[in-house]
Amino acid sequence: MHHSFTGLAVAIFALLTAVVVAPALHADVAEAPPNIVLIISDDHGFPDYGFMGHPDIQTPHLDRLASESHVYTRGYVSTPLCCPSLTTMQTGLYAYQHGYTGNDPAARGDRQPWVDHYKSLPQLPLMLQEKGYLSLHTGKFWQKDPAIAGFTHTMGETGRHGSKESLGIGRNGMQPVYDFIDEAQDQQKPFLVWYAPFLPHTPHNPPERLLSKYKHLGHSAKYYAMVEWLDETCGELLGILKSKGLEENTVVLFVSDNGWPGNDKVYPSELGMRTPITIKWPGKVAPKMDVSNMASNIDLAPTILSIAGLDAHPMMPGINLLDFDVVEKRKYVFGDNYHHDMLQVDRPEASLRGRVLVSKQWKLIVWQAKQPELREIPWLTKPPSDQVELFNLQLDPFEQSNLAIARPDIVKALRAELDAWWTPREL
Repeated sequence: MHHSFTGLAVAIFALLTAVVVAPALHADVAEAPPNIVLIISDDHGFPDYGFMGHPDIQTPHLDRLASESHVYTRGYVSTPLCCPSLTTMQTGLYAYQHGYTGNDPAARGDRQPWVDHYKSLPQLPLMLQEKGYLSLHTGKFWQKDPAIAGFTHTMGETGRHGSKESLGIGRNGMQPVYDFIDEAQDQQKPFLVWYAPFLPHTPHNPPERLLSKYKHLGHSAKYYAMVEWLDETCGELLGILKSKGLEENTVVLFVSDNGWPGNDKVYPSELGMRTPITIKWPGKVAPKMDVSNMASNIDLAPTILSIAGLDAHPMMPGINLLDFDVVEKRKYVFGDNYHHDMLQVDRPEASLRGRVLVSKQWKLIVWQAKQPELREIPWLTKPPSDQVELFNLQLDPFEQSNLAIARPDIVKALRAELDAWWTPREL
């Protein structure tokens, strides 16, 4: 799974795309705010796109989107698990702030305390209503009903995860998205499409026409075909925007909720946390492949609010990814890693496994000396015996060599920054 080809492909791509940086501003107050489409793939490894250099997976539609976008190849999710990651995108808050550190309460307990806390937080769709946006939710939603986040249109209540209907988007066609876009057009209102298909997530059951293209590649064939299936649905969505004359006034963003393969999606490895983040805004943002600066899913809410001509909520710690001067000056992005199960909404440290800092060169992982005492999950990768890990990502992008003992000076300096971001209370 270690793709040495990624750097070369990214370098070639960077030479082929424009490097002009457009000024990052709020949408002009004299103009109608643009439509916004946020595409969120599910369980998708960061190298697993054509534009990220994969030699086998075909993603022509996402490749074209990337060629028309400002692409952060070094994007990250702050928590590499779907519920906390998606909740971060909705609220603009870290998991230790919004309380959803995992997917389920321990011992399958009551979710209501988490839902109640969630309702008190800033919500991106609700904030967009101030500018008249209609918003459609598709895919997963872990807080029972997307309407509580301010989505004006949903595919029904979701329970703990997602309904058959909401998780069927993409796999079962795109009609709910098309109907929503038509309604927004009829009402002459700007719209947000939250397109979060259950792709390439398991079950890996791609159409035979796609699977047959990859069968010669063995055990990865089904996953590869699922990625192309995702790409096809993105192509359909982008195509409908173009056919309706909406392409020029629609901002399209792309991110994954966490990585792959398998156990990495809950683990703070690069394969678990890293994702390309792309932003296409015709006439406003010039295409560019940014291979050094860091972006995070914590930044999506403030970025989208800025695109809509709104200020970020004061609670939101992220930055506007279209303010390129601020992005360039950023030294670190942060993340945390938890058990799959949650203990208390107001005590995130109770299920904390480790915390993460990433700089342009280094990655520091500090594991909790006392790990949470929760149920054994066979696929949940156990933390290493080393309580502190330090990796030089420029030389060791897949984290094979722990330099913590060899570079105590770097550990000390970065540990101070990590603790300043968040110091867990004693358990």
